[in-house]
Amino acid sequence: MSKANLPVKYRHAIITVFKVLLCALVVASFVYCVVINYPETDFHFWGYVMFAVLYLIVFLATANMYHCLNIGTLRKRELLFSFLFSTLLTNLIMYFVVSLLCKYVINPVPLLIMLVFQWICGSIVLLLADYIYFQLRPVRDAIMVCSADQHETDSLDKFKHVRESYSVRTIVPESVGIDEIERQLRPFSTVIVGQIDPVIRQELVNFCFDNDKRMFIVPYIQDIIVHSSHQTFISDSVMYLCRNRPFTIEQLAVKRFFDILISFLGLIICSPIMLIAAICIKLQDGGPVFFKQERYTRNFKKFTLIKFRSMIVDAEKNGAQFTTENDERITPVGKILRTTRIDELPQFINILRGEMSLVGPRAERIENVDFYCEMLPEFRFRMKVKAGLTGYAQVYGRYNTSYEDKLKLDLLYIENASIAEDLQLLFQTVRVLFVPRDSTAGFTSSSIEELKSSLGQNSNKKD
Repeated sequence: MSKANLPVKYRHAIITVFKVLLCALVVASFVYCVVINYPETDFHFWGYVMFAVLYLIVFLATANMYHCLNIGTLRKRELLFSFLFSTLLTNLIMYFVVSLLCKYVINPVPLLIMLVFQWICGSIVLLLADYIYFQLRPVRDAIMVCSADQHETDSLDKFKHVRESYSVRTIVPESVGIDEIERQLRPFSTVIVGQIDPVIRQELVNFCFDNDKRMFIVPYIQDIIVHSSHQTFISDSVMYLCRNRPFTIEQLAVKRFFDILISFLGLIICSPIMLIAAICIKLQDGGPVFFKQERYTRNFKKFTLIKFRSMIVDAEKNGAQFTTENDERITPVGKILRTTRIDELPQFINILRGEMSLVGPRAERIENVDFYCEMLPEFRFRMKVKAGLTGYAQVYGRYNTSYEDKLKLDLLYIENASIAEDLQLLFQTVRVLFVPRDSTAGFTSSSIEELKSSLGQNSNKKD
């Protein structure tokens, strides 16, 4: 089927209609459920209108948090899972609201039936909207502008996995000069800019702005710091203020309170799962239940990380190793623990002790951090906050995400750190636990030495 060539405003209008339809569907089904099954509420007409508005506000808040209205941005399964969690959380909140209005704990069965109805009908609307979105939206022809040695091509190649939106037609190295780059850019609507010379990049920003071209820019570390700064005014001059201090004393106190509360509740609630996991690990090979290893946390302070053991005993008898694809050291039980992230649950103990936080950069092993800091000195910036159980890198990244990209994700969190941001990341983590992702994919290199060797070979190729 050929794609329609509608103006942008019409395409946006059509997708907006689907979003409105989805919101109307979930609100109407909830109000109908309350009217039919919970007459104790006994609202007049405007009372039900206000109740519908309240439900819509809560749904839009959860939808924004889980991005379930980002039609065309998320993959289908992520879109559906996001909608599932948004409606589940919305109805859970409204269940307590209705119970308070009725002054007793109401029967949840009608709401559960309504929830299933919402999931079925909402999924149909979302899938139809997603299909129409890609039929109406033409694929954008894109061009990449890379550094002279094209060392960042691996990062930019990720655009090839979103072919419904962008088709990368050619790659141009910065070495050909700005005039030649601009000549080759003219036929394209989208420009992807790598980590090129800042002077050339500024020329391209001006060129694309003048010619209404869409730009994607691979940021430098400093770009993230500046991007996350606060806009302010000194007299009549615009200034960017980089505080470079993640949390105030008050925020640290609140953050620690939530760490203690949630980790304590987490240990109690998850204790049956942890007990079953421990028994399965012990029955697997009779080895120790826990895996303990020294890691870095805030200010390069060392601590002992606790996880459920997912590999064979003495998995690193030959030295520190990365987990690779189809790693034979992972036990059958370990594969399940890693896929479900149950192996991470004992870290609640580290959080309770104050060695970690619920949200923060992933706790990397000592050897890795030392090597990464040697290769990229800015990697030390991750140590401005405590290591965390979840964070940007854990939610959006993968186990084998490059250390440069891990730093950028973690720095994005550090520069935007707040209690509200922590809560949002915790809610997003719940979705990640149930959405199939490649977050447990392994490295192609099996050790630091092998990674050093491959990086050295790449460096020789550049020279």
